[in-house]
Amino acid sequence: MQLEEAKALRESWGDKPCNHPSFADEYMFGSKTGDFVCEQCGQTFTKREKDKLGQATNPKLDQFLQQKDLIKERLDTLFRRKDQLAAVAQSKSGNPVLLLEALLKDQEQLILRAEELLWAMDQK
Repeated sequence: MQLEEAKALRESWGDKPCNHPSFADEYMFGSKTGDFVCEQCGQTFTKREKDKLGQATNPKLDQFLQQKDLIKERLDTLFRRKDQLAAVAQSKSGNPVLLLEALLKDQEQLILRAEELLWAMDQK
């Protein structure tokens, strides 16, 4: 699948969950990139990531891995738009400011929960 096709598929798929039922080789300028594209949602995977997906059989683990990827993708997008984000952070009011404040609180909670889970796993 060409890189542009995968991008269009990702955009049309949106935020819906996907179980990545099948993969195609990813191509750029007619050459394989070495990565793979989910034929359903368009998400790109390295060989290692694709292989890990084939091993995951636990629904909670599957959900965790999928959400991790979505969170990373969204935070990366915000980072790429950091100039706009800086303007929001300097604002005193408005919906974007409220959303940023909520996101910061959610991130703090996520970090705390991850630390708690790591600690609990280390206790076993």
